[in-house]
Amino acid sequence: LDKTNTKFIVPSDECKDGRTIHITTIPFAQGGLRNVYYMKEEGEQELVAKESRHIVAYSERLRFHLETYTCHLCAIKVTETFNNKLKAKRRQNKEELYQVKVKFLKPVIYRLRDEKSSGGFRYLAIEEKIKGKYQKFNSNNGFVKSSGNREDKICVEVAQTFSHFSYEFYEGHEIVVDIQGSGFTYTDPQIHSLSMKYGRADRGKKGIDDFFKTHKCNSYCKLLGLA
Repeated sequence: LDKTNTKFIVPSDECKDGRTIHITTIPFAQGGLRNVYYMKEEGEQELVAKESRHIVAYSERLRFHLETYTCHLCAIKVTETFNNKLKAKRRQNKEELYQVKVKFLKPVIYRLRDEKSSGGFRYLAIEEKIKGKYQKFNSNNGFVKSSGNREDKICVEVAQTFSHFSYEFYEGHEIVVDIQGSGFTYTDPQIHSLSMKYGRADRGKKGIDDFFKTHKCNSYCKLLGLA
């Protein structure tokens, strides 16, 4: 993308139409906003491609993905501080409670030539395929996954603590929710902000309030001084 994030440009070390991909025709998963397809690029590891499941005007397709891309970048920004604080605690205490490190995948936006699509192109958000059991730990409406075994309980508590921590990180103006993935590797976060600047799924103050209505501080919250 160019500096304005509104136009695709061909990298200097590539040629136009220089990549070949293989993508399934039927999605293997579906979220509230997007379909998810298996994808393989020549010479690359297994990937997934995400595309709006609704009809989006051609002029709006790039903006649709940029909303999600921006949420990923904001979540990634929080992870560095979150992980560093946990690491500092690990030096003080060797219990398993502190042995976690979270990671958000960073998507790349592809423009795929497709004569059957409106405008002649499809816009896809591409990221590495997450290994392991995929779970949604919390959502953008206050949902919290009920924990079963001890491992699931830890994953849910860490996700909830990350959301709580992000609220403090952004000084009460924003919160990262919709934490989902496998273990501590996450994707597709949503941001709620007082300014409601993160797209159609940003529920503003109502979304922030809904998180805290169901959130119960746990050992990780206490560890990071949030409770």
